[in-house]
Amino acid sequence: MFSPFCRLLCSGVEVKGGEPLRVESGDGFILHLSQACLGEAKKDKGNESVCLFVNFDDQKLVLGTLSYEKIPQIPFDLVFEKDFELSHNLKNGSVFFSGYKVAQPEYPFTQINVS
Repeated sequence: MFSPFCRLLCSGVEVKGGEPLRVESGDGFILHLSQACLGEAKKDKGNESVCLFVNFDDQKLVLGTLSYEKIPQIPFDLVFEKDFELSHNLKNGSVFFSGYKVAQPEYPFTQINVS
């Protein structure tokens, strides 16, 4: 079975309500989180706001807010090089996240003299 990190890179992942998803970065790679969207809506969820969270370096940060009627998806351009956790506050539903990974660039360290 693929790790959550690999699944996120291949086809996206489903984060169910009350079940945070830990994403492992993988050595030598960085992960770009590209999009989040709401799963199917039940009739009574039209006005409900859904907060998206990332837990990174022991800090819980808000990624954005979705709603079934006005904002069912949101694009991101977020880059992670360490493990993180995705979650949301929707009790009976899912949010789908997608992204991709690239090899971490190796920058040559050069000294620049500024006069």
